[in-house]
Amino acid sequence: MRKIFYSSLIVLVMVSVGWIFFTRNMDNKSIGPLINAFYNVFIAKDYSNMYKYTDFSGYSQNPILTNEEKASLAHGLLNNDRHWYGEIKRYDIKSIMWTGINKRIATVAVITLNGYGYEQTYYDKVIIEKKETIWLITEYKSGSPWRTMKMP
Repeated sequence: MRKIFYSSLIVLVMVSVGWIFFTRNMDNKSIGPLINAFYNVFIAKDYSNMYKYTDFSGYSQNPILTNEEKASLAHGLLNNDRHWYGEIKRYDIKSIMWTGINKRIATVAVITLNGYGYEQTYYDKVIIEKKETIWLITEYKSGSPWRTMKMP
């Protein structure tokens, strides 16, 4: 009886580990390119194409938005963060974590130049959800310097 229990436990652990590696591989193939495309558009301040990578409809009273309205909403939500980042030199996806069947959270290091020409690293949190058949960024939590500035 013990042999069956331990054998079952070992099989369960092996299947779990296999599932984790499988989902990580799938995340790298689908979510990594999404984050890369989002940050390329974000760095270029190309808000007109932001609707392709984001779904910020949760921030709108009207959940059904046209592509132009989606782009405008993204512009409104991201403009301050992009402004305060200044010159972005590069970004690096640090982690993509599983938070549910159709939900992931990514940590992205954003490397900028500060006012003295030195590199400064900030960390963004990006929430990604699967909407129907595609992955979209549904929430963006910036690490930009304006979040920490004290206003008079």
